Amino acid sequence: MSAELTETAIDVARRMRDFRVGCVVVTQGARAIGIITDRDLVMRVMADAREPEKTLVSEIVTYDPTTLQQSDSIETALRLMRDRGVRRLPIVRHDGKVTGIVTADDLTMLLAAELADLGAGIRGNVEASETR
Repeated sequence: MSAELTETAIDVARRMRDFRVGCVVVTQGARAIGIITDRDLVMRVMADAREPEKTLVSEIVTYDPTTLQQSDSIETALRLMRDRGVRRLPIVRHDGKVTGIVTADDLTMLLAAELADLGAGIRGNVEASETR
């Protein structure tokens, strides 16, 4: 999901609500130039008593987001999130075009599933090798 600099905060907030997402990548052309999160809307619009119908994305965007290359590993995503203190990483191609986004929640669910599979494998092997 993306937004442009000339859109309003209310338009972005409604789109986030309608699509049940917590952020949008701000693009210029197809390149990621920023990101807006649900927290940004609260802190930069609501808490500052700005009018969401008049506040432009260009006024509240976090520019130069940390991005992840399509070819990067899960380990790279985890390291970037940890080192940069972010929970969302737009995924970009080698030419900078946005192709998706990965979130901390996505990685948590993936790693939990991997650990569950590992546990099931260990449990299966232990039960198969036990003798009584």
